[in-house]
Amino acid sequence: MDNKTKKGSVRMSSIARKISVSFNFRQLYIFLILDIVFVFFRIELWRVFTETEAMGISIFTAENFSLQGHFIFPETQNELEFIEGIKYFIPQINEAVPAVNMFLETSAVLGIMIVTEIFSFISGIIGGSKRVRKKLHPLNRLAATAQMISTVNFDVSRFHDLEDALEKIDASQTDCHVSTGNTELQGIETAINHLIDRMRKSYMQQARFVSDASHELRTPISVIQGYANMLERWGKNDEKVLDESVAAIKSESESMSRLVEQLLFLARGDNGKNQLNMENTDLQEMMQDICGEYAMVDSRHNFILKPGDSVVTAYCDYSLIKQTARILADNAVKYTPEGNDIFISAYLSEGGIPAFEIQDTGIGIAAEDIPKIFERFYRADDARNRKTGGTGLGLSIAAWIVDRHGGYFEVKSYPEAGTRITVFLPVKQEKEKPETEI
Repeated sequence: MDNKTKKGSVRMSSIARKISVSFNFRQLYIFLILDIVFVFFRIELWRVFTETEAMGISIFTAENFSLQGHFIFPETQNELEFIEGIKYFIPQINEAVPAVNMFLETSAVLGIMIVTEIFSFISGIIGGSKRVRKKLHPLNRLAATAQMISTVNFDVSRFHDLEDALEKIDASQTDCHVSTGNTELQGIETAINHLIDRMRKSYMQQARFVSDASHELRTPISVIQGYANMLERWGKNDEKVLDESVAAIKSESESMSRLVEQLLFLARGDNGKNQLNMENTDLQEMMQDICGEYAMVDSRHNFILKPGDSVVTAYCDYSLIKQTARILADNAVKYTPEGNDIFISAYLSEGGIPAFEIQDTGIGIAAEDIPKIFERFYRADDARNRKTGGTGLGLSIAAWIVDRHGGYFEVKSYPEAGTRITVFLPVKQEKEKPETEI
């Protein structure tokens, strides 16, 4: 064992000894408090039962009973005579009863307690340091390893081995880890491998996002190109082909525009460029507006505003939270058959947390799909999404908005019965904060 290791062990022993001594003296203080409490309650209980017994009453049935007696101590220098002469005077019967047995019993029990406490204190002082060192051993080993890594003189060849292993890293490979075979570099390798795992997850998420975005843009571009070719060949002379092509190109361009806007919103959010203009917002009033807007533009469904609290105040960005409510309402419209009900509400949940929810009576979501619905471009049913015209980004945007507000979702759904999505938001703040850049 080298000098540094010895110094570390000595330092560890010193710390363990200080912790042990501090703990044992604190324990001794607790023992003292317990001894005083024991003596006090032992004497008081004896007084109560002595007075009630002398008066011929039961403590459990006595009414308006109060202690009135007091101890009488003899004036003598002899210890034995002093103890035997202790009495307790009871004014209710004008008599004094011996109290020597109570004092002897209390002293005996107190003595046993003190001996046990002293034994515990001494054993704690003797063996406490060892027990503390055992508890602190993992920390000591960690400190020693860190010290070794910071002071060890690596050979140049070892650094070259590490550099060569790092150069071989490919984040796209699932089984790529740094390994030099050198046990002295094992701690560094573990830290690097954990970093690689996090990089790989980020890489896979980014790759999936780019792939999905490309796929989503490829379809409308192909449709536009197809109709453009039709226009070039026959649209100049065929009015029906012209009208159909123009309508299709307009529809697909609007879808592309909406998709690009959603992608840009998420990109700005990931880069921290979206601002939250926080203010106290009445969710009840906001949901009334949502219900009125959808009832006016969509006559195929019944939009019902459920009764709730008269005022539901949340501290949030009004426009972004309203966008979230519209995303949920759009999904409810897409997956609810014509003529069915869609319920809209805002209320204060248990604990006074402001919340709003959209509940449809549509096709529902399978239980295994619920944890994934907020993932970007996730589709439980590709054919169904193409039919409804969804991009797979609406709920991702809603999740980003709610997450940045410090809120959360609650999703309950049953296939062929309907889905209810509830959004819980922060409570009202007394003082409005300035605009926060996220």
